[in-house]
Amino acid sequence: MKKGLLLVPFMTGKGGTETVIKNLFTAYNQSANRHDYQLRIYSIGGSNDYAWAQPVEKVTIKRISNYRLGRTLYYLTCLPGYLLRVIKRERPDFIISTNPVMWFLAYRIVHLLKLKTRVIAWYHYSLQRKPVRPLFLHAADDYLAISDAISEELVRAGIAREHVYTIYNPITTDQTVVQRPLAGPARFIYLGRLDLDGQKNLRDLISACRLLRGEWRLDLYGDETNAQAVKDFVREQHLEPQISFRGFVANPWQQIKQASALVLCSNFEGYPMVLAEAMSHGVFCIASDIDGSNELVTPSNGSLYKLHDYQDLAAKMQAVIDAPQKMPAQKQIQTTVEKLLPQEYLHRFNQAIASILKEKDGVK
Repeated sequence: MKKGLLLVPFMTGKGGTETVIKNLFTAYNQSANRHDYQLRIYSIGGSNDYAWAQPVEKVTIKRISNYRLGRTLYYLTCLPGYLLRVIKRERPDFIISTNPVMWFLAYRIVHLLKLKTRVIAWYHYSLQRKPVRPLFLHAADDYLAISDAISEELVRAGIAREHVYTIYNPITTDQTVVQRPLAGPARFIYLGRLDLDGQKNLRDLISACRLLRGEWRLDLYGDETNAQAVKDFVREQHLEPQISFRGFVANPWQQIKQASALVLCSNFEGYPMVLAEAMSHGVFCIASDIDGSNELVTPSNGSLYKLHDYQDLAAKMQAVIDAPQKMPAQKQIQTTVEKLLPQEYLHRFNQAIASILKEKDGVK
Protein backbone atom coordinates (compact mmCIF):
# COMPACT_ATOMS: atom_id res chain seq x y z
CA MET A 1 0.00 0.00 0.00
CA LYS A 2 1.27 3.45 -0.91
CA LYS A 3 2.03 5.97 1.82
CA GLY A 4 1.02 9.62 1.73
CA LEU A 5 1.56 12.60 4.02
CA LEU A 6 -0.68 15.65 4.33
CA LEU A 7 1.20 18.64 5.75
CA VAL A 8 -0.90 21.49 7.18
CA PRO A 9 0.10 24.62 9.12
CA PHE A 10 -1.68 26.07 12.16
CA MET A 11 -5.44 26.20 11.59
CA THR A 12 -8.09 27.73 13.82
CA GLY A 13 -10.29 24.65 13.52
CA LYS A 14 -13.34 26.47 12.13
CA GLY A 15 -12.21 27.32 8.60
CA GLY A 16 -13.18 25.92 5.24
CA THR A 17 -9.94 23.97 4.79
CA GLU A 18 -10.53 22.10 8.05
CA THR A 19 -14.05 21.21 6.89
CA VAL A 20 -12.76 19.87 3.58
CA ILE A 21 -10.14 17.70 5.34
CA LYS A 22 -12.74 16.36 7.78
CA ASN A 23 -15.15 15.54 4.95
CA LEU A 24 -12.39 13.86 2.92
CA PHE A 25 -11.40 11.53 5.76
CA THR A 26 -15.00 10.83 6.68
CA ALA A 27 -15.66 9.71 3.12
CA TYR A 28 -12.40 7.71 3.12
CA ASN A 29 -13.44 5.83 6.27
CA GLN A 30 -16.98 5.16 5.03
CA SER A 31 -15.98 3.94 1.58
CA ALA A 32 -16.69 0.29 0.88
CA ASN A 33 -13.85 0.13 -1.67
CA ARG A 34 -10.33 -0.89 -0.77
CA HIS A 35 -7.88 2.00 -0.80
CA ASP A 36 -4.51 1.88 -2.53
CA TYR A 37 -2.94 4.38 -0.13
CA GLN A 38 -2.82 5.48 3.49
CA LEU A 39 -2.71 9.14 4.39
CA ARG A 40 -1.18 10.55 7.59
CA ILE A 41 -1.65 14.17 8.63
CA TYR A 42 1.17 16.23 10.11
CA SER A 43 -0.42 19.25 11.81
CA ILE A 44 2.56 21.58 12.21
CA GLY A 45 1.54 24.37 14.51
CA GLY A 46 -1.50 22.84 16.13
CA SER A 47 -5.10 24.04 16.10
CA ASN A 48 -7.51 25.79 18.44
CA ASP A 49 -10.13 23.09 17.80
CA TYR A 50 -9.36 19.57 16.59
CA ALA A 51 -12.92 18.50 15.75
CA TRP A 52 -11.82 18.47 12.10
CA ALA A 53 -9.30 15.72 12.86
CA GLN A 54 -11.76 13.32 14.54
CA PRO A 55 -12.13 11.03 11.51
CA VAL A 56 -8.36 10.94 10.89
CA GLU A 57 -6.85 7.65 12.05
CA LYS A 58 -3.23 8.75 11.71
CA VAL A 59 -2.37 12.28 12.77
CA THR A 60 0.79 13.75 14.27
CA ILE A 61 0.35 17.08 16.05
CA LYS A 62 3.31 19.42 16.42
CA ARG A 63 2.20 22.17 18.79
CA ILE A 64 4.39 25.25 18.64
CA SER A 65 2.90 28.33 20.27
CA ASN A 66 -0.43 29.97 21.01
CA TYR A 67 0.98 33.17 19.54
CA ARG A 68 1.34 33.88 15.83
CA LEU A 69 4.80 35.41 16.27
CA GLY A 70 6.06 32.27 18.00
CA ARG A 71 4.75 30.07 15.18
CA THR A 72 6.24 32.36 12.54
CA LEU A 73 9.69 32.22 14.20
CA TYR A 74 9.46 28.42 14.32
CA TYR A 75 8.50 28.20 10.64
CA LEU A 76 11.42 30.47 9.70
CA THR A 77 14.06 28.66 11.77
CA CYS A 78 13.03 25.10 12.63
CA LEU A 79 10.56 23.96 9.97
CA PRO A 80 13.17 22.87 7.36
CA GLY A 81 14.89 20.60 9.86
CA TYR A 82 11.61 19.19 11.16
CA LEU A 83 10.38 18.35 7.65
CA LEU A 84 13.76 16.82 6.76
CA ARG A 85 13.49 14.43 9.72
CA VAL A 86 9.86 13.56 8.93
CA ILE A 87 10.43 12.87 5.23
CA LYS A 88 13.64 10.94 5.87
CA ARG A 89 11.84 8.75 8.40
CA GLU A 90 8.56 8.27 6.54
CA ARG A 91 9.91 8.04 2.96
CA PRO A 92 6.39 8.57 1.56
CA ASP A 93 5.22 7.92 -1.99
CA PHE A 94 3.52 11.31 -2.09
CA ILE A 95 3.24 14.47 -0.02
CA ILE A 96 0.29 16.87 -0.15
CA SER A 97 0.36 20.30 1.44
CA THR A 98 -2.08 23.20 1.62
CA ASN A 99 0.74 25.63 2.45
CA PRO A 100 3.17 27.03 -0.19
CA VAL A 101 6.16 27.19 2.17
CA MET A 102 5.62 23.61 3.29
CA TRP A 103 5.27 22.15 -0.20
CA PHE A 104 8.31 24.21 -1.33
CA LEU A 105 10.45 22.82 1.51
CA ALA A 106 9.13 19.28 0.94
CA TYR A 107 9.99 19.54 -2.77
CA ARG A 108 13.56 20.65 -2.00
CA ILE A 109 14.03 17.97 0.66
CA VAL A 110 12.72 15.21 -1.63
CA HIS A 111 15.28 16.22 -4.25
CA LEU A 112 18.02 16.49 -1.63
CA LEU A 113 17.30 12.94 -0.45
CA LYS A 114 16.96 11.72 -4.07
CA LEU A 115 13.52 10.24 -3.40
CA LYS A 116 10.85 9.54 -6.01
CA THR A 117 8.19 11.10 -3.81
CA ARG A 118 5.64 13.24 -5.63
CA VAL A 119 4.94 16.61 -4.02
CA ILE A 120 1.36 17.84 -4.51
CA ALA A 121 0.22 21.42 -3.93
CA TRP A 122 -3.37 21.75 -2.67
CA TYR A 123 -4.02 25.48 -2.48
CA HIS A 124 -7.44 26.56 -1.22
CA TYR A 125 -7.41 30.16 -2.40
CA SER A 126 -7.56 32.13 -5.61
CA LEU A 127 -4.08 33.01 -6.88
CA GLN A 128 -5.41 36.42 -7.87
CA ARG A 129 -6.61 37.23 -4.37
CA LYS A 130 -3.86 35.47 -2.43
CA PRO A 131 -0.88 35.21 -4.80
CA VAL A 132 1.88 32.66 -4.30
CA ARG A 133 5.47 33.55 -5.15
CA PRO A 134 6.50 31.87 -8.42
CA LEU A 135 9.47 30.29 -6.60
CA PHE A 136 7.03 28.50 -4.29
CA LEU A 137 4.24 27.91 -6.79
CA HIS A 138 6.44 25.99 -9.21
CA ALA A 139 8.06 23.87 -6.48
CA ALA A 140 5.62 20.97 -6.79
CA ASP A 141 5.09 18.04 -9.14
CA ASP A 142 1.30 18.12 -9.24
CA TYR A 143 -1.61 20.34 -8.18
CA LEU A 144 -5.08 19.75 -6.77
CA ALA A 145 -7.52 22.56 -7.64
CA ILE A 146 -10.74 23.23 -5.72
CA SER A 147 -12.44 25.02 -8.62
CA ASP A 148 -12.30 25.40 -12.39
CA ALA A 149 -11.27 29.04 -11.94
CA ILE A 150 -8.26 28.14 -9.78
CA SER A 151 -7.33 25.38 -12.24
CA GLU A 152 -7.21 27.97 -15.01
CA GLU A 153 -5.20 30.35 -12.82
CA LEU A 154 -2.59 27.63 -12.32
CA VAL A 155 -2.34 27.00 -16.05
CA ARG A 156 -2.00 30.74 -16.75
CA ALA A 157 0.78 30.84 -14.14
CA GLY A 158 2.75 28.31 -16.17
CA ILE A 159 1.72 25.00 -14.63
CA ALA A 160 1.28 22.25 -17.23
CA ARG A 161 -2.41 21.41 -17.56
CA GLU A 162 -1.73 17.66 -17.34
CA HIS A 163 -0.40 18.17 -13.80
CA VAL A 164 -3.52 20.00 -12.57
CA TYR A 165 -6.37 17.90 -11.15
CA THR A 166 -9.66 19.69 -10.46
CA ILE A 167 -11.36 17.87 -7.59
CA TYR A 168 -13.61 20.65 -6.15
CA ASN A 169 -14.60 20.40 -2.46
CA PRO A 170 -16.88 17.94 -0.66
CA ILE A 171 -20.00 18.68 1.35
CA THR A 172 -21.43 16.70 4.22
CA THR A 173 -25.21 16.90 4.30
CA ASP A 174 -28.22 14.85 5.29
CA GLN A 175 -30.02 16.40 2.27
CA THR A 176 -33.06 17.26 4.37
CA VAL A 177 -35.18 19.74 2.44
CA VAL A 178 -35.49 23.10 4.22
CA GLN A 179 -39.02 24.18 3.44
CA ARG A 180 -39.88 27.42 1.68
CA PRO A 181 -42.41 29.47 3.65
CA LEU A 182 -45.85 29.04 2.11
CA ALA A 183 -47.31 32.02 3.93
CA GLY A 184 -46.03 35.08 5.71
CA PRO A 185 -42.78 36.93 4.96
CA ALA A 186 -40.06 35.68 2.60
CA ARG A 187 -37.12 34.43 4.67
CA PHE A 188 -33.59 35.21 3.49
CA ILE A 189 -30.59 33.73 5.27
CA TYR A 190 -26.87 34.47 5.36
CA LEU A 191 -24.23 32.12 6.78
CA GLY A 192 -20.66 33.28 7.30
CA ARG A 193 -18.36 35.81 8.87
CA LEU A 194 -20.06 39.14 9.56
CA ASP A 195 -17.94 41.54 7.47
CA LEU A 196 -19.37 44.87 6.37
CA ASP A 197 -16.70 45.74 3.80
CA GLY A 198 -14.31 42.78 4.00
CA GLN A 199 -14.44 39.56 2.01
CA LYS A 200 -18.08 38.83 2.84
CA ASN A 201 -19.27 42.32 1.85
CA LEU A 202 -22.50 42.55 3.84
CA ARG A 203 -22.83 46.19 2.79
CA ASP A 204 -24.28 44.97 -0.53
CA LEU A 205 -26.85 42.82 1.24
CA ILE A 206 -28.02 45.42 3.75
CA SER A 207 -28.12 48.15 1.08
CA ALA A 208 -30.27 45.89 -1.10
CA CYS A 209 -32.62 45.15 1.79
CA ARG A 210 -33.36 48.85 2.11
CA LEU A 211 -34.96 48.74 -1.35
CA LEU A 212 -37.16 45.68 -0.80
CA ARG A 213 -40.95 45.92 -0.84
CA GLY A 214 -43.45 43.60 0.78
CA GLU A 215 -42.94 41.21 3.70
CA TRP A 216 -39.50 39.76 4.29
CA ARG A 217 -37.01 38.82 7.01
CA LEU A 218 -33.23 38.30 6.98
CA ASP A 219 -31.42 36.03 9.46
CA LEU A 220 -27.63 36.51 9.77
CA TYR A 221 -25.76 33.47 11.13
CA GLY A 222 -22.10 33.96 11.98
CA ASP A 223 -19.47 34.89 14.55
CA GLU A 224 -20.29 38.38 15.89
CA THR A 225 -16.77 39.17 17.12
CA ASN A 226 -16.30 41.88 14.48
CA ALA A 227 -19.97 42.52 13.76
CA GLN A 228 -20.41 45.96 15.32
CA ALA A 229 -19.97 47.78 12.01
CA VAL A 230 -22.64 45.55 10.47
CA LYS A 231 -25.04 46.20 13.37
CA ASP A 232 -24.43 49.95 13.14
CA PHE A 233 -25.17 49.93 9.40
CA VAL A 234 -28.39 47.97 9.93
CA ARG A 235 -29.46 50.54 12.50
CA GLU A 236 -28.56 53.46 10.18
CA GLN A 237 -30.75 51.93 7.47
CA HIS A 238 -33.64 51.49 9.96
CA LEU A 239 -33.81 47.75 9.22
CA GLU A 240 -33.66 46.39 12.77
CA PRO A 241 -37.25 45.03 12.68
CA GLN A 242 -36.50 42.88 9.61
CA ILE A 243 -32.88 41.77 10.24
CA SER A 244 -31.95 39.35 13.06
CA PHE A 245 -28.46 38.44 14.28
CA ARG A 246 -28.45 34.74 15.19
CA GLY A 247 -24.76 34.44 16.19
CA PHE A 248 -22.45 31.53 15.47
CA VAL A 249 -24.26 28.19 15.24
CA ALA A 250 -22.18 25.01 14.89
CA ASN A 251 -24.81 23.17 12.81
CA PRO A 252 -27.05 25.88 11.35
CA TRP A 253 -28.91 23.54 8.97
CA GLN A 254 -30.30 21.70 11.97
CA GLN A 255 -31.72 24.97 13.27
CA ILE A 256 -33.00 26.53 10.04
CA LYS A 257 -36.56 25.30 9.47
CA GLN A 258 -37.61 27.62 6.65
CA ALA A 259 -35.73 29.57 3.97
CA SER A 260 -36.77 31.29 0.77
CA ALA A 261 -33.19 31.91 -0.35
CA LEU A 262 -29.61 32.09 0.89
CA VAL A 263 -27.69 35.23 -0.10
CA LEU A 264 -23.88 35.48 -0.46
CA CYS A 265 -22.33 38.82 -1.48
CA SER A 266 -18.61 37.97 -1.24
CA ASN A 267 -15.95 40.06 -2.92
CA PHE A 268 -14.00 36.85 -3.53
CA GLU A 269 -14.19 33.13 -2.73
CA GLY A 270 -12.26 29.97 -3.48
CA TYR A 271 -15.15 27.54 -3.78
CA PRO A 272 -17.98 28.71 -1.49
CA MET A 273 -19.21 25.62 0.29
CA VAL A 274 -22.03 27.52 1.97
CA LEU A 275 -23.74 27.74 -1.43
CA ALA A 276 -23.31 24.02 -2.09
CA GLU A 277 -24.58 23.12 1.38
CA ALA A 278 -27.64 25.32 0.93
CA MET A 279 -28.38 23.75 -2.46
CA SER A 280 -28.07 20.27 -0.92
CA HIS A 281 -31.03 21.28 1.28
CA GLY A 282 -33.00 22.52 -1.73
CA VAL A 283 -32.45 26.20 -0.91
CA PHE A 284 -32.39 28.73 -3.76
CA CYS A 285 -29.17 30.81 -3.76
CA ILE A 286 -28.45 34.40 -4.78
CA ALA A 287 -24.74 35.24 -5.06
CA SER A 288 -22.33 37.83 -6.42
CA ASP A 289 -21.01 36.94 -9.87
CA ILE A 290 -17.43 36.04 -8.92
CA ASP A 291 -15.11 33.08 -9.57
CA GLY A 292 -16.17 30.10 -7.49
CA SER A 293 -19.73 31.25 -6.91
CA ASN A 294 -20.45 31.40 -10.64
CA GLU A 295 -19.38 27.76 -10.97
CA LEU A 296 -22.07 26.68 -8.52
CA VAL A 297 -24.97 29.04 -9.22
CA THR A 298 -27.00 28.34 -12.36
CA PRO A 299 -30.60 29.11 -13.39
CA SER A 300 -31.44 25.64 -12.06
CA ASN A 301 -30.56 26.55 -8.49
CA GLY A 302 -30.25 30.32 -8.11
CA SER A 303 -29.28 33.64 -9.62
CA LEU A 304 -26.20 35.86 -9.83
CA TYR A 305 -25.98 39.61 -9.40
CA LYS A 306 -23.24 42.04 -10.41
CA LEU A 307 -20.86 42.57 -7.48
CA HIS A 308 -21.42 45.92 -5.69
CA ASP A 309 -24.58 46.60 -7.70
CA TYR A 310 -26.95 46.40 -4.75
CA GLN A 311 -29.85 47.50 -6.92
CA ASP A 312 -29.34 44.39 -9.05
CA LEU A 313 -29.18 42.31 -5.87
CA ALA A 314 -32.40 43.93 -4.62
CA ALA A 315 -34.13 43.03 -7.91
CA LYS A 316 -33.07 39.36 -7.50
CA MET A 317 -34.33 39.30 -3.91
CA GLN A 318 -37.56 41.09 -4.85
CA ALA A 319 -38.28 38.37 -7.42
CA VAL A 320 -38.16 35.81 -4.58
CA ILE A 321 -40.64 37.89 -2.58
CA ASP A 322 -43.00 38.56 -5.50
CA ALA A 323 -42.95 35.25 -7.39
CA PRO A 324 -41.70 32.32 -5.29
CA GLN A 325 -43.68 29.96 -7.54
CA LYS A 326 -41.27 30.74 -10.38
CA MET A 327 -38.25 29.46 -8.47
CA PRO A 328 -36.81 26.02 -9.40
CA ALA A 329 -38.22 23.01 -7.60
CA GLN A 330 -36.29 22.15 -4.46
CA LYS A 331 -35.55 18.59 -5.59
CA GLN A 332 -34.12 20.01 -8.82
CA ILE A 333 -31.86 22.33 -6.82
CA GLN A 334 -30.53 19.37 -4.84
CA THR A 335 -29.50 17.47 -7.97
CA THR A 336 -27.17 20.31 -9.06
CA VAL A 337 -24.64 19.56 -6.31
CA GLU A 338 -24.66 15.76 -6.37
CA LYS A 339 -21.07 15.75 -7.67
CA LEU A 340 -19.96 17.27 -4.35
CA LEU A 341 -21.38 14.52 -2.16
CA PRO A 342 -18.62 12.76 -0.17
CA GLN A 343 -18.29 9.53 -2.15
CA GLU A 344 -18.37 11.36 -5.50
CA TYR A 345 -15.66 13.69 -4.20
CA LEU A 346 -13.57 10.79 -2.87
CA HIS A 347 -13.75 9.12 -6.29
CA ARG A 348 -12.21 12.23 -7.92
CA PHE A 349 -9.58 12.51 -5.19
CA ASN A 350 -8.63 8.83 -5.55
CA GLN A 351 -8.44 9.13 -9.34
CA ALA A 352 -6.08 12.09 -9.01
CA ILE A 353 -3.82 10.24 -6.55
CA ALA A 354 -3.83 7.13 -8.75
CA SER A 355 -2.80 9.13 -11.83
CA ILE A 356 -0.05 10.90 -9.90
CA LEU A 357 1.33 7.62 -8.52
CA LYS A 358 1.30 6.04 -11.99
CA GLU A 359 3.50 8.89 -13.16
CA LYS A 360 5.77 8.36 -10.16
CA ASP A 361 6.11 4.68 -11.04
CA GLY A 362 6.63 5.42 -14.73
CA VAL A 363 3.31 3.84 -15.78
CA LYS A 364 1.55 5.52 -18.72
